[in-house]
Amino acid sequence: MNYKEAIIFLRELGKFGMRTGLGRSLALSHETGKPERKFPIIHIAGTNGKGSVAAMIESILRHSGFHVGLYTSPHLSSYNERIRVGGRPIPKLALANLMTELKPIFERIASDDSLGAPTEFEIGTALAFSYFAHEKVDFAVVEVGLGGRLDSTNIVTPRVSVITSISREHTSVLGDTPEEIAWEKAGIIKQGVPVVIGPQNPAVLEIIKKIAHEKHSPTVIFGEDIKCYRKYRSIDGQVFAAEVKGQSFDSLRIPLLGAHQVENAGIAVGVIKTLCDLGIKIKGKAIISGLKSVSWPGRLEVLQKKPLVLVDGAHNEEGIARLKEAIREIKDDQAVTAVVGISRGKPVGNMISGISGFADNIIATGALSSRSGITDPGVLWDFAKREGIPAEIIRDPLQAVNKGLENAGESGALVVCGSIYLVGNVRRHLLQTAGVLPMSQRLVIFVGAFGSGKTEVALNYAKLMRFQSKKVAIIDFDIVNPYFRSREVASAMKDLGISVISSAPRMEAADLPSISPSVFQAFQDFSLQAVFDVGGDPTGAKALSGFRRQFKEAGYDMYFVLNTNRPFTKDLEDARIMLESIEEISQLSVTGIVSNTHLGKETTTEDVLKGVRISEALGRELDLPLVFACADQDIIEDIGKLPHTRLVGLDLHMRPLWERIS
Repeated sequence: MNYKEAIIFLRELGKFGMRTGLGRSLALSHETGKPERKFPIIHIAGTNGKGSVAAMIESILRHSGFHVGLYTSPHLSSYNERIRVGGRPIPKLALANLMTELKPIFERIASDDSLGAPTEFEIGTALAFSYFAHEKVDFAVVEVGLGGRLDSTNIVTPRVSVITSISREHTSVLGDTPEEIAWEKAGIIKQGVPVVIGPQNPAVLEIIKKIAHEKHSPTVIFGEDIKCYRKYRSIDGQVFAAEVKGQSFDSLRIPLLGAHQVENAGIAVGVIKTLCDLGIKIKGKAIISGLKSVSWPGRLEVLQKKPLVLVDGAHNEEGIARLKEAIREIKDDQAVTAVVGISRGKPVGNMISGISGFADNIIATGALSSRSGITDPGVLWDFAKREGIPAEIIRDPLQAVNKGLENAGESGALVVCGSIYLVGNVRRHLLQTAGVLPMSQRLVIFVGAFGSGKTEVALNYAKLMRFQSKKVAIIDFDIVNPYFRSREVASAMKDLGISVISSAPRMEAADLPSISPSVFQAFQDFSLQAVFDVGGDPTGAKALSGFRRQFKEAGYDMYFVLNTNRPFTKDLEDARIMLESIEEISQLSVTGIVSNTHLGKETTTEDVLKGVRISEALGRELDLPLVFACADQDIIEDIGKLPHTRLVGLDLHMRPLWERIS
C-alpha cells in the first residue's frame, strides 16, 4: 500500500469498529508482539490541555537527549502527524509500509466475531506502539483518545500517569457530570504508578485522589505540590516562575499564549520532576530549553501580527472561555472577525455566546470533515443573531477565511475557532496568504539546491525586513560556492543599513570552509533580525549542524528555496529528496517553501507558475506552507495575484561577472 491507500484502509476498516472495551486493543498488542512494553511511557488523560502537556513533556525529554515518541490526536492536516519520533511525524512511506505489514493482523481481528473490527483509533494506537518499538525510543508520551478507562491506549503500564483539567465532554459515552467523567478518566491510574493531577474542581479532585489512594499511587497535585506564578506575557509568549515539589524555577519561558498554558507547563514540569524522583537523569537545562522551544500548532497560535491572525482548536465552552481571555490579553483595539465552525454534538449556543464576547462579527462555516460531523453553519448564524452579533454564512472554509482577511484589512484581527478540524483545513492557507510577508522567527535560514537562487532571495528578504524598520544582518553561511555569495555585496547592503557577517576577518575572499565567530551575534542580540544565506545542497547545509543547538534554543524558520529549472529539483520527488537530505544533514527542520523557479533573463511567466505548482504540491506532501513565490516585477505584473500564496518581487544583485562587466 502507498500512503493514500493506507489511510483509506484505516478508515474503511475502522468505521465498523464500534464496541467498547479493551479486548481488541489487547488482541492487537498480543498479535504485534506487545510493543508498548518495550519503552517507558508517560500516559496523559483529561478534557483540556492534555495535548499541550504532552507536547511540553516531549520537548523537555528530547532536549535532554532522549529519543522520544509522541502519540496525539486528532491531527491538523495529515494523519501521520499523530505519530512522531524525535519531533518529526512518521514518514508517510514508513506509515504505509507499517500498515501493509500489520494489515493481515487487523483483518484477522476484524473477522473474529467475539472481537469485531478494530476502530480507527485502535488501529492508529497499534501503529504508534509498533513504530515506537521499531525506532527504539527511550520514552513515549501518549495522549488518551477518549475518556481513559476504556481507551485503547489504556493497555499500558506507564512510569507516570497525568490527568489534566476535566470538564463535561462526550457525555453519551463518559457520563453526564464532571464527577462521572472524572471516574472514567481516572481509569488510567495504575497500581503504584505516580499520577500528576492538573487543576480540578474540588469534587473531581476528590474522586481522582480516592482512586489514586486505592491503588497506592503517589499524587502530585497542581495547587498543592505544583504552584505557578506568571511574571510576563506578550504576543510572543509568557514567562513564569514555578515551585514544584519544593524545587523553585525562577524564569521559565513558553512561546504559547494563554494563562492556562502556564498551568499546563507547570503540570509538565511536575511530570519531569516525578521522573527525576524515579531515578531518571534529566539534564538541568532541558526544562528551560524544552519549554522555550515547544510547539503546539493550531492551539492559540498566532500566524500573523499584521493583521493579527490567530487560530485555536477550542472545541468546547472551557476552550472558548480560555480563548476569550487570551485575546483580551494580546489584542489592542482591533475589530475582530471570527470564522467559526463547530462539530456536531457540541454546546453551540454557549460557545457562540462566548465567542460573542470578543468578536465584532462572525463568519459561520464548517470544517471539510469532522469525526462527528459538523453543525450546519445556518445554526451558528442563528445563534450569532440571537447574541446581536453581525454574521454571515460562507460554507467553504477557505473562502470564509479569505473574507475574514478582507474584513481584517491591515489593522484588524481574524480569529478562527470552534473546531480543530476547521483549523487544520485553513492553517496552511493562512500561513501562505495572511499579511504581505510571512510572520517569521527572528532567525531565518535559506537553504536549497545549488543554483536555486538562495542568496538572491536572502538579500531581498533582508531588504524587506529592513523596510519594516528592523535591525537586520545577513549571515553568509556559504562555505561551498566561491561565486554568488552575499559577502560580495556587503558594501551595497551596508548602504541600506544591513550588516553582512561573513568569513573570519581577512578571510572573506578565501575559498575555505570558514565561519566567522561574529555569527554568535545573531544568537545573542535579540534585537537583530538575522538572515542566514546557506550553501547549496546537503554539503552546504553541514555548516548549520554545528550550530543546531543555538538555532533550536533561539527559535528559527528554515525556508527551502525551490527552483524547478535545476536538474536535481526538477520535479516533486527530486525536490522532496533534496529537502529531506538537507534536513538530515543540518539536523534542523524546514518550516516553509519559497518558490523561485527561474532561468535568469530567460525566465517566463510559465516558468514561475510551473514552480508554484510544484512547490504547492511539495507543500501538500510535507504539510509545509509555500510562504512566498519570487519573480521579477514584469512577471508579477503579468501574473497579477496568486490565489494561494504571496508574490514577492526580486531585485537582482548576484549577476555573473560577464554581465557586470558588460
